[in-house]
Amino acid sequence: MKKILLFLMVVSALIVDAQQFEVVSLQQVKTGEREAAYHPRFMPNGKTLMVCDENYDGLGLVNMESQSYTHLTDMRGAGYKAVISEDGKTIVTREINVMEQKTTLYKLDLVNMELHSVMNDVDHVNNLDFVNGELSVAQRGATTRYRLNAAKLIYAPVKDVYVTEEDLKLVVYVSGVRNVIDPLSTEDYDAPYCWSSVSPNREKLLFVSGNDAYVSNIDGTDLVCLGMVHAPVWRGNDHVVGMEDYDDGHVFLGSDIVIVKADGTGKQKLTTNSSELNMYPSVSADGSKIAYHTGEGKIYLMTIKEK
Repeated sequence: MKKILLFLMVVSALIVDAQQFEVVSLQQVKTGEREAAYHPRFMPNGKTLMVCDENYDGLGLVNMESQSYTHLTDMRGAGYKAVISEDGKTIVTREINVMEQKTTLYKLDLVNMELHSVMNDVDHVNNLDFVNGELSVAQRGATTRYRLNAAKLIYAPVKDVYVTEEDLKLVVYVSGVRNVIDPLSTEDYDAPYCWSSVSPNREKLLFVSGNDAYVSNIDGTDLVCLGMVHAPVWRGNDHVVGMEDYDDGHVFLGSDIVIVKADGTGKQKLTTNSSELNMYPSVSADGSKIAYHTGEGKIYLMTIKEK
């Protein structure tokens, strides 16, 4: 009897520890005349979402207050890892030419609604990043800075920490110095990496390899496994939000939004008892809201509060 009571106490303690957040509210975001929208991303004002098609084609803005939609572009791949400037006035996006296997980067001026090319016929570009008003791009093993108010590219080393994937390898540039980070490969296993990002304080890496997400130091040390957290994004420096999804090898069977501490503890499902596929979350700047889409292209806005 004592063993049973002890077991129940341990299980209860684990459940309490896991429930770090309370879901305060959950509401569907109306997207105006647009019937379906995917991959929502918060604009800096916290009132607008950048959205695209399911396959990352096209780009538009959903105003959550007026419940209206503004169309921006139909370019192929425009929503794939598009980045937003800190002041919310500029989006850097891309157009993918599948036939020629080339990419062109564009600067989308949201004030004047103008589109200007930044880099033409790029062989490959993965992550883009905005830091202090400058765009960071990795191309051919080097980094390029682009100032938003400049008439042309400035070929100079990125002064900050920048992470991307090159040939499925994790590559970190620190003040322009290129470092390949490979903490999971062994003599018998060549680990692939994706979904990489740097924490807001520029001290930690977040990435996915295989079926799990990981957090590490910038140099790949102190590796922490977060478990199944796909499409992960940072919530501040201490938490990661992503999706826990399952499939049969062909179609998704289920997907929930989850949150976990960056040290790998306290994993919690934020969406439960839902028949919908809840996927690809984005977190507001203050960490209080999470936006995500369903398999049918509905957008939901969740408000959370830390207990």
